[in-house]
Amino acid sequence: MPRLHGNKRDRRHLALTSLLMLASVIAHAEAIRPEGLSALQELRIAEGNDDAQRLLITDRADKVVLDTGKVLPRIENEFSPNSYDGYLAELLAERQARATAIDLQGERHALLSPTTQAGDYLLLITREEDNGAYNFNLKFRYDGTTKSFALSQILLNENDTQCDQSLLSSYAMDSKALGATSIADFDGSRAFGTLRALRLAHQTSASTAEKLMPEAVASNFDAALKACQAGNAQELKTLVGYFLSSDEDGACGPGNYIVEKYYFPQRVGWSNDLGFLFEQAGHYPEAVELLQHITRRHPDRVVANLNLADAYWALGEREQAREAYGQYHDKMLAAQKQARIPPRVLERK
Repeated sequence: MPRLHGNKRDRRHLALTSLLMLASVIAHAEAIRPEGLSALQELRIAEGNDDAQRLLITDRADKVVLDTGKVLPRIENEFSPNSYDGYLAELLAERQARATAIDLQGERHALLSPTTQAGDYLLLITREEDNGAYNFNLKFRYDGTTKSFALSQILLNENDTQCDQSLLSSYAMDSKALGATSIADFDGSRAFGTLRALRLAHQTSASTAEKLMPEAVASNFDAALKACQAGNAQELKTLVGYFLSSDEDGACGPGNYIVEKYYFPQRVGWSNDLGFLFEQAGHYPEAVELLQHITRRHPDRVVANLNLADAYWALGEREQAREAYGQYHDKMLAAQKQARIPPRVLERK
């Protein structure tokens, strides 16, 4: 699938001048949120003037609910002559506690998002020439009573630039950072610069943004954990294999994606359990990569030291294994839990 940031002018023109046909709206709504179908039918993105970058949104009776030239600017790209950056626009029907993310490849991902409310949304997707690393999704929730769109969520989507270009992570950013609360006071040009600065700050500082887990990842994890608990080694290996990335030239080593994709700061226990599943399924380098990060960032996660030690031992890296076993042993003694220390720890430390 082509990238969203390629062929900008053609894509922008298509996005702004094409109607969201009722047939496609019905198909999308039935798949996502049947109870919101009637509300979603009220909206479509109608024809806009390409030069003026006008965004016109009407209801099904062609009554205008939004008419603005500030939302979809043409922003000259500072590196590519005659190229323009900006936004793509479309409509979404979201489920309760689920958020749709659309990444640079145009792929849709359902994310677990407790704060997301079911309803109809205007989605703005940033597009930038030669940016193969990330994009932003701006969600404006539609209120059918007031015919208004309130800014409800900003997603920063990071793609894997070293492996298969797939989605690495999605972060729910502080929506107050834009200085706009609705589409009525949203200035696309000003917001574009603010979003760039927001991403830079996210990279260079200790970000507290919540990392959202893809629904498919959570579901696959639950199935893998169930297989592990049932002692079904073959099913476990198959399911855990779905977590791995690969490409033809072998650039997808664990160090290129495992931590960014599967370390969730707000769900460290989940990440530790996935590291354990990697080890149980025989994917020892992936286990080491994830568990090593956890033990460094969260020294209080005692069991992570044991899981890390087991992965090192399976790789034949005895020195690192003994060190991790020793750390686990010492922390268990300090917690007065020596009776729960597995015999192998005493044999190997």
